[in-house]
Amino acid sequence: MKIFTKHKFSFVALLTVAAVTVPSAFAQQGSSSDWKVWGGDPGVSRFSTLDQINAKNVSQLKPAWIYDPGKFGRSWEDTPLLINGVLYVIDAGSSDVVALEPETGKQVWRHKAPDNKARDQRALAYWGGDGKMKPRLIMTWGDSIYGIDPGTGKSVSDWPQQGFNIMLPRVQGIVQGDNLGAGPIPGSGGASSAGLAAGNGSGARPSGGGDSGGGGEADKAAPVIYKNLVILGSATGFLPAPGRPADVRAYDLHTGKLVWQNRLVPDPGQPGADGWADPDQVLGSSSWGFLSLDESTGTVYVPTDSGSPDLVGVWRPGDNKWADSTVALDAMTGKIKWGFQNNRHDVWDMDTMAAPVPVNITKDGKKIKAIVQTTKQGQVWILNANTGQPVFGWSNKPVVQSKVPGEKTSATQPFPDGLSLAKMTIDRDHLSNLSSHSNADCKKVWDGNKLHNEGPFTPPSPSGWTAMVPGAIGGIDWGGVSIDPDLGYAITNVTNMPTMVQLSANSKRATPGNNGWAFTSGYVRFHDADGRPCISGRQGEMVAIDLNTGKVAWRVPFGDLTDEYGPRAKGLGATNIGPSIATRGGVVFIGAATDGKFHAFDTKSGKLLWQTKMSASSNAGPMTYMGKDGRQYVVIAAGGPGNAKRTTTSDPYAFHQTLVAFALPRPGDKPIDIVTPYPKRLPQSGDANMGPPQ
Repeated sequence: MKIFTKHKFSFVALLTVAAVTVPSAFAQQGSSSDWKVWGGDPGVSRFSTLDQINAKNVSQLKPAWIYDPGKFGRSWEDTPLLINGVLYVIDAGSSDVVALEPETGKQVWRHKAPDNKARDQRALAYWGGDGKMKPRLIMTWGDSIYGIDPGTGKSVSDWPQQGFNIMLPRVQGIVQGDNLGAGPIPGSGGASSAGLAAGNGSGARPSGGGDSGGGGEADKAAPVIYKNLVILGSATGFLPAPGRPADVRAYDLHTGKLVWQNRLVPDPGQPGADGWADPDQVLGSSSWGFLSLDESTGTVYVPTDSGSPDLVGVWRPGDNKWADSTVALDAMTGKIKWGFQNNRHDVWDMDTMAAPVPVNITKDGKKIKAIVQTTKQGQVWILNANTGQPVFGWSNKPVVQSKVPGEKTSATQPFPDGLSLAKMTIDRDHLSNLSSHSNADCKKVWDGNKLHNEGPFTPPSPSGWTAMVPGAIGGIDWGGVSIDPDLGYAITNVTNMPTMVQLSANSKRATPGNNGWAFTSGYVRFHDADGRPCISGRQGEMVAIDLNTGKVAWRVPFGDLTDEYGPRAKGLGATNIGPSIATRGGVVFIGAATDGKFHAFDTKSGKLLWQTKMSASSNAGPMTYMGKDGRQYVVIAAGGPGNAKRTTTSDPYAFHQTLVAFALPRPGDKPIDIVTPYPKRLPQSGDANMGPPQ
């Protein structure tokens, strides 16, 4: 493992003895209801102490205001921030940063994106300053981070107008360092450095990258802020070299210089290096998901990507250590504290991208600091924060092996006891039961493509099509969990959405070393003519896990497709992607499902307490705050289903994207229609994130 180093609340719920606490959860939220971090707090607990809206009155919730940026598309993933009485939003379709009055939705100021290129970013970051520098919003546009004055919307004067460059230089290889990181970084780092990191080893590595929108490009997640450092990963580097490394790294907030860099791949001779066969040739694995932070221990937690390329790994035999893992790093130095790998030798694109969430739990009368990690496999891991080992029972189980010539998949894969929440197998006799025509559609696709599946972790076949469950979307996608520390529950949304994979031999696009094998089609949805998954039973669920016992507390259907399919669909839920939040009022709020509704569940029982139709589905995370008028607001972007439901010939629409705030009604409030004035339409030039039909 190589790291390059440059010279570069506390509250305890008293309602129950077994309550969970969230380390540093409100360090940046404060006594006000500020929501200064994407996940509500640095540990990404997605929990609010507000309780004006609660399980008893949430059914009375009404729209309070609506912000209409006038954009259309199929995805708007931003969760706004609330800082010192101002709401900050990454605008739909433009990626402008906009400040709004949180009680009215009226625009205060707008900061235009520097290149006028729309990106579906998931969040801003915020730095409160340190006495030497003033507070600022931090926004990633392209390959740089920019500072914006929260009060005026103007660029901060003590950062370059063009921002600090956060892309590592495009290179053929980077010189090896030692596993614990002591190598100096030549050059000035940050915006202008083209220097390579020297260490104690010898030889060189290709760094990953390419121009396909993945390698080394800044991802959608906001960076972590710790003391004077901004810490981030990027989408993992892809072939061909030369390319950009996507290493986890930290930059100095004062100077923009690179402080430390960790590639998360063991060097030759280091523990785990044999898990890559020849680590000098490795591309990946960094992170495109949200990192999280435990300020009390100075630890940043990284959910890591899979090894490149996806679906074929002949050239990277072994377990591929620290890919598909949760890795704990020292936030000041980048040194690895521990790691836990949740699947080995990934040929399914089961990268780990949901934020690892630090919590304090009570097990058998003993308090334990733990990390909650969800995965695309639909599994929930509760890990000891000191060791990285699972707190509750788990086992390695035999799985089917690849038949691709030269592919050496792992004989076993890890499974947590009772916490594999998504379906992991499919067969022709158990296809969609949404309707008779849906079932017939799915059987036609199964037979026409000669699909097969042999159980959990079925690898792609060298002949024909393979049905993969969960599909590449997961499982549990980037939304992860929200934590209710009073009950000691982690709540997550699960989706069952199979995909189809086809490999080909002698492919021109095959990675060198993969013996000519590459995927011809890797992410095709296995769905009916309406774009709904071909799997039987529930398509979407909400699940609560008791963190003190490691067992499911409740699980209920999530989403309602009876409007489309009639009573037969009742209780089957719908596909979903997006985060939830939990509140002290005993309510879990979530959009996510492809039923076009915003939902509220009872945290204790899982009962659906309220839902309302929106102008579009929402794959953004909700947030909540107390306005200056004394009202609690819950805000969510209705921007379309995103990857939870791709466009199809029967559903090609672009959705009118809106940001809606809800609150308990006051006498005299006029009703606000959040649906009728905002109809969907066929796509036009400039519509965002439409995606190919699939």
